[in-house]
Amino acid sequence: MKCILLSCFGLCIILFISSCACVPLRKYNDKRLTRYINRHLPAIQALGDSLLVLANNSNYEYPHDTLKSRQLKTAMSALGYETSVYYKQQYPYDPCDRVPCDSVIIFKQMSVLLGVREVIYDFSANPKSYAQDLHYRNFYSFRKVGPNIYIRRRPVPMM
Repeated sequence: MKCILLSCFGLCIILFISSCACVPLRKYNDKRLTRYINRHLPAIQALGDSLLVLANNSNYEYPHDTLKSRQLKTAMSALGYETSVYYKQQYPYDPCDRVPCDSVIIFKQMSVLLGVREVIYDFSANPKSYAQDLHYRNFYSFRKVGPNIYIRRRPVPMM
């Protein structure tokens, strides 16, 4: 009985420590991704242009392994495993005054510990500026990392 109680207590401590370690891990991953985006900005813009041509002015979703070009496939897998192109305010998660939602390409990656990370590439004709939220409160953050490129973190949606 004592052994079971100790193992349950140890498991609770491990879960508590791993949940507290997620915020520094998110910040580290965002900084690493920001450096990658700034170093490979022309390749990311070329990827965005290629996805726009493939979408042909309609909403479209791409798995990361459907592109034929190795360079574009590598850039796409570094940004996220699911990619969506949205036109005319079709992005359903936030109001348009907080994040870009009109004419965007979203590279999404989901992880249990890190939540949902979205790299948002805004290709609108008149891009606006948005306030950054860097506090990681409630697993949410939003930051600008390059010209018309943003990183947004949110919790994993409950099913």
